Amino acid sequence: MADFIGNTQIGLRAEMARMDNTLRQAEIQAQKTEKTSKEAYLSQIKTVSQEFESIFLGYMLQQMNKTVPEDPLFGNSTAKDIFTDMHHSNMAKEMAKAGGIGLASIIYNQLAKMPPPSDGIK
Repeated sequence: MADFIGNTQIGLRAEMARMDNTLRQAEIQAQKTEKTSKEAYLSQIKTVSQEFESIFLGYMLQQMNKTVPEDPLFGNSTAKDIFTDMHHSNMAKEMAKAGGIGLASIIYNQLAKMPPPSDGIK
């Protein structure tokens, strides 16, 4: 009977050790997920900041283009307007990606100070 109780106790201790190990692994995984979540949040903020600056720069380029006299060589056509809009849009995206006027970094710095939303990242 004493041998049976000893074996049971050993089995219980082994089971407790496995449970403790599982709990530790779960805690480590939760910490990794929290870091990944924070990194994903900061990455989203950076992307949105650059997109906002891109929109702002695109609008600024369009307004600047309105001050340029019309080109008599190409005239005024829908195709030219579409090309000009696409050109301004892509130029604004590249300008924002390269640092632009610094608006994206200012927005990023302000938003990065805020805690991530409690309902998670979407």
